[in-house]
Amino acid sequence: MSLNQQSEKIVVLKFGGSVLRDVHALRGAVHEIYRWRRDGYKVVAVVSALYGETNRLLALCESVCEDVSGQAKASVAAIGELTSAGILGVQLERAGVPACVITPASAHMLASGDPFDATPISINAQAIRDALDREGVVVFPGFVAVDEHARLVLLGRGGSDLTALFLAASLGNARCRLLKDVNGLYERDPQGLTPPPPRFADATYDDALNTDGSIIQHKAVNFARSRSLAFELGALNATTFTRIGPGPTHLVQEPAPPAPRTVALLGAGVVGGGVFDLLSKHPDRVRVTAAAVRDVSRHALPGVRISGDALEVAASGADIVVEAMGGIDIPLEAIKRALAAGSHVVTANKAVIAAHGPELHALAASRGVRLLYSASVGGSTPVLEAIANRAAQPNAPRLTRVRGILNGTTNFVLSRVAHGDTFAEAVREAQRRGFAEADPSRDLGGLDALDKLRVIALAAGLGEIHNPSLQPLSDAALAGFITRPANTVLRHVAWLDAYEGTPKAGVHLGAIDAGDALFDCPGAKNTVTLEWSDGLTHTIRGSGAGRWPTSESVVADIFTLLRETRARQAASHHPGAVA
Repeated sequence: MSLNQQSEKIVVLKFGGSVLRDVHALRGAVHEIYRWRRDGYKVVAVVSALYGETNRLLALCESVCEDVSGQAKASVAAIGELTSAGILGVQLERAGVPACVITPASAHMLASGDPFDATPISINAQAIRDALDREGVVVFPGFVAVDEHARLVLLGRGGSDLTALFLAASLGNARCRLLKDVNGLYERDPQGLTPPPPRFADATYDDALNTDGSIIQHKAVNFARSRSLAFELGALNATTFTRIGPGPTHLVQEPAPPAPRTVALLGAGVVGGGVFDLLSKHPDRVRVTAAAVRDVSRHALPGVRISGDALEVAASGADIVVEAMGGIDIPLEAIKRALAAGSHVVTANKAVIAAHGPELHALAASRGVRLLYSASVGGSTPVLEAIANRAAQPNAPRLTRVRGILNGTTNFVLSRVAHGDTFAEAVREAQRRGFAEADPSRDLGGLDALDKLRVIALAAGLGEIHNPSLQPLSDAALAGFITRPANTVLRHVAWLDAYEGTPKAGVHLGAIDAGDALFDCPGAKNTVTLEWSDGLTHTIRGSGAGRWPTSESVVADIFTLLRETRARQAASHHPGAVA
């Protein structure tokens, strides 16, 4: 039984121009999409043009011809949404989050009426579902459709709202959230008011229609009412929002936003530097105050105290400490000191967690803080999150089997060898691209993948792995597969079997058939299949190596901590909607 056969969670997220101020703001969309993927949702991301782009395109069109036809002008304006969707697809690929960009034309989203204010009438929803099953994320341009003659038409100003709600309805009234630059609908304009006016936790369709239409397109609200479709309005990375539906109305007083949380980085190299780059785009939420590096003379991060003493920085009392050094001994001591000082800790260090996870969890619990390490398994492939999501269900089944490609380095090397590189050339290319360390022996020997299996066993409560079997990746190992069946690929497969209680595990080189879930996994990608005692299986894909996939996962853990803090604050003020 697949995960889809048991339950399907789909969310349509609409990113408006108010949150897409420029190309760099699309990173915020990546964080939001990945957040929902970690929570087990398949995501349809509907995007508007970047802020001001539609007006720019229309002005350009009119500068060429003042008396241009509506359909021709619509085809120019549509470029903004199509461009945003394509660039978001690129940003997701960089972050290691599998996604498919689908256009209204390819999904046969038909609309009728005025070319600038058309009304959607049908779409090939199965094409969207198929892409979600395959990739997990679909990026879709808002505002745009095609008419019966295959010409581009627009859905009216603010039409991306209508696109999102139309898709949600077409996908069986899926969950839908319109993401804006506000936390929801307010009793009156909150701009510049301290404290802000009351916010609607729940609003009726009429409440939404009583606004001036600049926050939510009225045409979209009327469509939602006609389909009895409730939807949400909120901000990026939010814990509170407004639910819009049949009612009744419920107003709450919004607490003041919390001060930015302080973050200390232990390591500012490939991963640590990526984390700093991503966090620096959110100064209202987080502030990196200190960083520990090996060579102080080589690093200068704006506004950040640089130190060569990782243990001192770890114990400095930051709200969150990010360990991104690598190794075991010093990182272990640094994590202990950070937890003892009352700091939450986020790490990608699978070796430390594999060897000392229970001890560190006990220390964190004694200090009332969290230890998070999603990036330690699979980079941006949300394996641990999938396990946690199932464990949180009533009468949760037991994880019984894991099989997957857990090391992006070895998978990249095998992909290069398949395309003609020698083994040594493939390893050097992996090092050049940042997929492999200067000493790649832990990756090639299977020890890195084994550490990840140990972390998975810890997360699933399976106990320790004893006497694992390992087959290192080498020229000699590859020679054993010179002749193998046609239509197969070589994969370095990690496996864990817990059917009989005590887990058994190993890493071996094998020839994978075309029908296998691990077959279509090129380059530094990861693919993992989880099986539970109730017969359900779940295949997860993503990138497991490289700066941005790992950094994205670390930042996702940080944002989880921020949302938990905000949710606790909101709950102490009112029982409003929290998600």
